[in-house]
Amino acid sequence: MGLALFIFGGYDGSTRLNDFVRFDFAVYDLSFEVPSSSLVSETRALVDNETLSDVTFIVEGTPVYAHKLFLMRCSYFQALILGDMKESKMKTIRIEQVSHPTFLKILEYLYTDQLRIYLDCAMELFEAADLFCIPRLKTMCEKRMLQSINVENAAAIFHAADLHSATALREKAKKFILSHFESISKTSSFEEMGRSNIDLVFELLQNR
Repeated sequence: MGLALFIFGGYDGSTRLNDFVRFDFAVYDLSFEVPSSSLVSETRALVDNETLSDVTFIVEGTPVYAHKLFLMRCSYFQALILGDMKESKMKTIRIEQVSHPTFLKILEYLYTDQLRIYLDCAMELFEAADLFCIPRLKTMCEKRMLQSINVENAAAIFHAADLHSATALREKAKKFILSHFESISKTSSFEEMGRSNIDLVFELLQNR
């Protein structure tokens, strides 16, 4: 039964009335609930799903089922599938550069335009986004790393940003290192950066 309001009596300025009026609010309720969109959850369910899959990747020896329609969002896969390379004629394509879990995250982003990025995989995902030429995902990873930058990982972030030409991330990580240089210069990630690219250490020393 809908919500209703009952009014008894009344007064017209000279006479008391014995009117009885019922207002049925349901009659005037024009609101309508539209169900939430299921597009994202439905496309996410297609990641590594053999249903209608038209291309298979082999990543760390494991088959990953994909759909060319979603892969077309990425210029790397466009070239791989539509270009003149031998892979464009193959039903099975081997991917050597990234791990299986990271490749699944790349697909999830391409299928849904969304991805929850955890700190422990942000660096690897950042490198994969750069490899596969996915600028927005790369920026999302940069933001996640900057949100969690600390003394222990600052040099690794600075080094990765330099390696993958992430200018904004590089500058922000550099400023963080310079403001905590004494502590960061004693970390293992700083030593590793020095072994890999001594020029970065010289750059930091010159800017102190």
